[in-house]
Amino acid sequence: MKDKIVLVTGSTQGIGLATAHRLYSLGASVVLNSPSDEDTFILEQFEDKNRVRFFAADISDEVALLNLKDFIVSEFGKLDCLVANAGVLPTPAGIDDISDENISRTIDVNLKGTFKSLKIFGRLIQETSQTGSIVNITSVDGIIGEPYGVIYSATKAGIISFTKSFARKFNEPLVRVNAVAPGLIDTPLSTSTGEDPSWTTDLSVIRRIGAPEEVAATIVFLLSQDASFITGQVLAVDGGFTLK
Repeated sequence: MKDKIVLVTGSTQGIGLATAHRLYSLGASVVLNSPSDEDTFILEQFEDKNRVRFFAADISDEVALLNLKDFIVSEFGKLDCLVANAGVLPTPAGIDDISDENISRTIDVNLKGTFKSLKIFGRLIQETSQTGSIVNITSVDGIIGEPYGVIYSATKAGIISFTKSFARKFNEPLVRVNAVAPGLIDTPLSTSTGEDPSWTTDLSVIRRIGAPEEVAATIVFLLSQDASFITGQVLAVDGGFTLK
């Protein structure tokens, strides 16, 4: 990943931040993103400030995404990779108790926001990179369905569909598009649900909760040229949960 320019949306905690750290350690320049300026303190974690930038943007806001695109071009002149990680799970989110407001917010960020991110930054990668790649973050909930997060699951299933559609769309110039589907990972988002980890880990082959760094390693593999013959695929990082 040396000398690559990578945008990681939703990158100030959890999987996004772990991915940013791994990319940085491998020589990439990383553009961090979250909806709030309050998260700029994250930059203090990176020693070489020339290789790290932060831009506040809500991915559900297309104007904000276009401003982010202009920022990347002005700072680095190109974009090689995108990690479309930003997402929300407003609670309560079950079939019987989810509100219209939570339905709209989940769809706006996870589905519409991811679509806009892929369209805007995928085209920028096509225009400016010779070996571009994208990794979308979906979820095992998008594979198996989840009644306690029904709209969340639906949006994550939509991201799997986006992965396949954009992989076919971005074929010339080639930008590889893949997805990672984490299982239960030790992140602030998973903690916010209040779910007992044993509900998942007891059904997994590897009977423990996953670490953000384990997902980050898979993301970086798919971004890299080590995965140069892989596109349109979804890789579950779930401890074997979806096998049960």
